[in-house]
Amino acid sequence: MAKTRNPAQNAGKQDPKKKGDPQAQRGRQIDPEPSADKTATLSNAPRPPGMGMDEISAHLDRGWDLLQQGDFQKAKLSAARVIELDENSPESYTLLGAISAASGDADQAILYYQRAMDIDPEFIDPVLYAAEAYMWPLGDFVEAVRLCQRALDLAEEEDEYLDAILLKAEAELGMGDEDSAQATMAELPEIDLPEPIYHLRAARTFLDMARVEEAESHYKKALQRDPQLADAVHGLGLCAEESGDIETMVKQFQKVRELDMNEDPASWALSPDRFEEVCTRAVADLPDRIRKLLANVPVVAADYPSEELVKDGTDPRALGFFTGVPYPQQPNVGGAPHLECIFLYQRNIERIARTPEEVEDEIGKTLVHEAGHFFGLSEEDLERMGLA
Repeated sequence: MAKTRNPAQNAGKQDPKKKGDPQAQRGRQIDPEPSADKTATLSNAPRPPGMGMDEISAHLDRGWDLLQQGDFQKAKLSAARVIELDENSPESYTLLGAISAASGDADQAILYYQRAMDIDPEFIDPVLYAAEAYMWPLGDFVEAVRLCQRALDLAEEEDEYLDAILLKAEAELGMGDEDSAQATMAELPEIDLPEPIYHLRAARTFLDMARVEEAESHYKKALQRDPQLADAVHGLGLCAEESGDIETMVKQFQKVRELDMNEDPASWALSPDRFEEVCTRAVADLPDRIRKLLANVPVVAADYPSEELVKDGTDPRALGFFTGVPYPQQPNVGGAPHLECIFLYQRNIERIARTPEEVEDEIGKTLVHEAGHFFGLSEEDLERMGLA
């Protein structure tokens, strides 16, 4: 039994430019590095005399690059430098909001986005970023829908319109309002979208609505644009699983594993020894009763699910995996010998995180999830308990 992460649960934490991450299936994908020309037109606020746009654009571009690299402190310095040059720069406050969101402080992110919107009510980027923050992790889907509608009213470019449509549908699904999400997705243009990422997001939303044929179509269009796009291959595997086509599912999952293994790890990735240390500490942090029951269950750190597990139908992007006989089913006396084990998959956990701190947090969550399987809980049971 394996733990995988619904991309909707973590999309707000993903770098918009990182190829192959879960936000490729959830969350908005605006260009985090506006060009100098675009930056020059974003704000109607007057610029201080003698201050050139090239300098502001350079600081903004550097700030977004540093954010992508996970260097939040230096990214903040870039944003602060822009504010020194122009205290009414909505772009700088949008960058600060993105940094706060990446740091796990969604409430502060909202304050920065609101400041950007107050400075320039027609600047769409903070509206979309705020909508995403309200969805994940704040869970305020009503406010997210409201902001998405505002973004639709502001949208002038195709990418802005697509971002707003897709986010709105995702928020409506989060509210449990599938009828509204269906209506919103009906507004999606029936053409090839400008970037594979939009096809990925549309596909994931259609799959969540059990519209497998539309989802499969969008995943295939994404692959036509980028044949090595692992997220699209993974999506086709999920479509096959939903359709009951296990043979095709396994073939797609095997391709995903191969593609993922060829990707370089994140620049901030933990060393194998450090990952094992965190796993060991996570076990030590479990409640006494659970830790004692797990005393004879090895917790093994690995990069990915094995080729054999994937061949047997395990999702190659599983975060963890429990194998063995669940505790309630173990005989008190006699019975066939059995070996229980919990695997934690480093590269998959790092895939859905953005910092070492988030990796450590996810290790703990995944361990608790797989321990739940050891105690005989199903995926449905874990979801009801908030441990899915």
